[in-house]
Amino acid sequence: MSNHHIKRNFIALEQGNSFKGVARVGDEAHQIDIDALPHMVWSARPDGHNDYHNSRWHEFTGISPDAVQGDAWLSLVHPEDQAAVLAVWQSALETGSDCEIEHRLRHRSGEYRWVLGRANPVYDSRGQLERWIGTYTDIHDWKKAEKALAESEERYRALVEASTAMIWRASPDGSILRGWGWEEFCGQVPEEYEGYGWLEAVHPEDREPLTQVWLEALASGQAIQNEFRVRHRTGEYRWVLSRAVPLRNPDGSVREWVGTITDVHEQRQAQEALRTSEERLRLAVETASLGIWDADLITGALEWTAETRAILGVSTDVPATQESFLDLIHPDDRPAVESKAFADIPGKGPSYSGTYRIIRADNGEVRWIASHARIILDENRQPIRKIGMIQDVTQRKLSEDALRATEERLRLAMQAGRMFAWEHNLVTDHVTRSENSVELLGVASGPLSEFLERVRPEDRLARESFIDRINTSGSDTMEFQYQLPDGRTLWLASRGERAGPNRVVGVSFDITDRKAAEEEVWRTANHDSLTGLPNRVLFQRCLEQALGAARQRGTSVSLLLIDLDDFKDVNDTLGHDAGDTLLKETAIRLSMMVREQDMVARLGGDEFAVLVLEPLTLSHAAHLAESILKRLRQPFTYAGRMLVSRASIGVAAFPDHDFASAELMKDADIALYRAKAEGRDRVATYSPEMRLMAEQRLMLGRDMREAVSRNQIVPFYQPKVCLATGRVVGLEALARWMHPDRGILTPGTFGAVFDDPELATAIGKRLIGKVVSDMRRWLDGGIDFGRVAFNLSSVEFNQPDLADEVLRILNLAKVPAKHLEIEVTEKVLLDGRSGLVADTLERFHRQGVQIALDDFGTGYASLTHLKRFPVDHIKIDHSFITDLEQDPDDAAIVGAVVSLGGSLGLQVTAEGVETEGQVWRLREMGCHNAQGHFYAEPMAASEVAQVLNTWPEREETDGSPE
Repeated sequence: MSNHHIKRNFIALEQGNSFKGVARVGDEAHQIDIDALPHMVWSARPDGHNDYHNSRWHEFTGISPDAVQGDAWLSLVHPEDQAAVLAVWQSALETGSDCEIEHRLRHRSGEYRWVLGRANPVYDSRGQLERWIGTYTDIHDWKKAEKALAESEERYRALVEASTAMIWRASPDGSILRGWGWEEFCGQVPEEYEGYGWLEAVHPEDREPLTQVWLEALASGQAIQNEFRVRHRTGEYRWVLSRAVPLRNPDGSVREWVGTITDVHEQRQAQEALRTSEERLRLAVETASLGIWDADLITGALEWTAETRAILGVSTDVPATQESFLDLIHPDDRPAVESKAFADIPGKGPSYSGTYRIIRADNGEVRWIASHARIILDENRQPIRKIGMIQDVTQRKLSEDALRATEERLRLAMQAGRMFAWEHNLVTDHVTRSENSVELLGVASGPLSEFLERVRPEDRLARESFIDRINTSGSDTMEFQYQLPDGRTLWLASRGERAGPNRVVGVSFDITDRKAAEEEVWRTANHDSLTGLPNRVLFQRCLEQALGAARQRGTSVSLLLIDLDDFKDVNDTLGHDAGDTLLKETAIRLSMMVREQDMVARLGGDEFAVLVLEPLTLSHAAHLAESILKRLRQPFTYAGRMLVSRASIGVAAFPDHDFASAELMKDADIALYRAKAEGRDRVATYSPEMRLMAEQRLMLGRDMREAVSRNQIVPFYQPKVCLATGRVVGLEALARWMHPDRGILTPGTFGAVFDDPELATAIGKRLIGKVVSDMRRWLDGGIDFGRVAFNLSSVEFNQPDLADEVLRILNLAKVPAKHLEIEVTEKVLLDGRSGLVADTLERFHRQGVQIALDDFGTGYASLTHLKRFPVDHIKIDHSFITDLEQDPDDAAIVGAVVSLGGSLGLQVTAEGVETEGQVWRLREMGCHNAQGHFYAEPMAASEVAQVLNTWPEREETDGSPE
């Protein structure tokens, strides 16, 4: 029964210590027991002094009837609400009008509960104020639900703001209205991205398909999600996941679009955006009217007030019966209600209190109602009546369901994203965490110190100051390592925001997988996949850091560049698996020879580097290099074969040589080149003279390339004379540079260029072409030139088809192969590709091209070469001929070589013959041929025909020179 009906129909009758009232139902008046009503009912005199409270009021407050005097009720009002309640009551007394207010009233338990208080004046037939009638309705549970909903919305909003996802809103036509986080992510300010300007930041390849998906979504009004690339503010394109959801008006039309954009470049983990629904939930819970019903348990009569019929949707002409009421209860709830609400339990006081669904009779709408009932006993304590109340609580139930659904969605989202929410009380230092924190961290809510104990020591200081940074800036984000109770370590990211003067809220999420992926990417980018050593990129960075530290401290840094001398040989003869084994073995040996603070890296191919830091100096580094050579020479076994590795090492140091990392690398590389040029398998320490020579070598290479392109490299020819007959038996083709300014230059000036594979190959092709062309012209002129000897450099033997190419040129010019002789030095045979060299020489030999071993006696293992390679001709180096007449040792060596050649059936030619005495001695020893200035200087091709046609033959004589 509402206050309105109580005011209109209530007639106070003093009958002993109880109050009775009359309630009109239709045209009939019924006497009711005020104490049986679920309301707290009170009465006051016209001056406002209370003179009556029903038993429900006394039951609620726990105050006995004789303890209530005058305005004592005000002391039961919460101190914070007393002023407002008194002001409303005073205003009602002054104006004589209705009033109502929500406030807190002290319950018999000692707690304050929220009630809705109403007061209505009652006037007599003359219009004089007779008294005040009021009620209190307990709305505490509703207020708690309302507060819980508000707090949930606040937490949800804070979590959204603490999230790393970007958020956007768009109008129904898809035009962007506002974005959060987009400017920080890609650098576009609102003026640039609003409308459709954001498409400018989308990757060009993704722009058209993304636009099509967006247009389809706008047309269908359906939620979508899509992944595409966005230009980050750093300039790179990053993958993001975008979700769009339509918000609809009551008529179903789209009111606006909302969505999220999440950076999934590393994680690619979908994180459901939980924002828009709760931001727009504004569920207001209003005080519902109460429906009262009265059942006579003796006669079975049942009466409903008008409010009851309004709640049930039942018209006034429908009889009030128990059956008609049960018919309106939802079928799923009917059995429980029928067994409890209508059960008679004598002596048990309130027999039923519950919430269930009804289906309104007028429109079929399902509504939730709260129902309370109480049995009235007679003087014999037998049930005679049951009075109850129903209240429409649909809005409250919907709010509770929405709250549960929101919390469930949030729980699922946090579970899927391996994140948990937390709230830090800065006064107590207590942290309240979401339930899933136990699963993730092994700890629940508790003091901050309990959590910090498990943070890794190196991160603990930063984590302890995390809250201080939030208090200073309003928000902060950090990453740190956390140790689980089982000993495993997680990487966590925490983002927090200040939510009040003593309150910080935030989220933390597991980023262990992302960190592992980042570490693997870093390791792959900075380490060699075969050996596991740092690669060139990481080594260069460490070198620069070491030099920076050395400059500050005044210490030294030494650099060793190491190149394996025989790596290509291993690859060619045993295969790449053997080469990989050699590289890994080298990496292991180098790593074992350096200290922990030093560094070994593989720069690429068969090139390694060692960085030696203080306190070792340049001299120590040079000694270390010698030790490395010895260690690398030690054999190891591969596939049952014994392998021996040799290396060349270049050493440079700071501050001895250079200060910048690039220059120091260049110094070590120059020293490495010197070590190789001096015969390999050795250490060379950088000196400024080496750089000068390197620069001269570079300049020479540049000039030589220009000379080749201008056809300035030509062959000159020097005759080879038979010592027995004095006639010319062949020519040696010698390279000359027809320099425009310096005249004719010999290989002594430009011979270093033959170490350059590209240049040596280009010069060789140019010269052989000219030599073959000259031979063809001489053959056409009937000139007998014998054989022309042509020298091939070691780098030219890197070409597998070298023999085929030279023979092809001979065939094109129709020059018989017997007229060509190939000269090789022992350097060629020692240069690491002996297998390919032997194959090439064998192919020449099979076609009739003779093979000459040049500069014999100046190299190593010459006798082995004579046995291993198809050699037809030995040329004694001029260094043994120069002092042949004066030096017995030179004479003995020449005699031995001549004797060796004769024994092996090889032609022997002495080079550098300049005197008649040398000719006499060579002839005496039995040398076959001679070549040198004594007979003729090297000459241009145009002079050869005339010289050979007029060559005077010199017969052998028995006498000695005069």
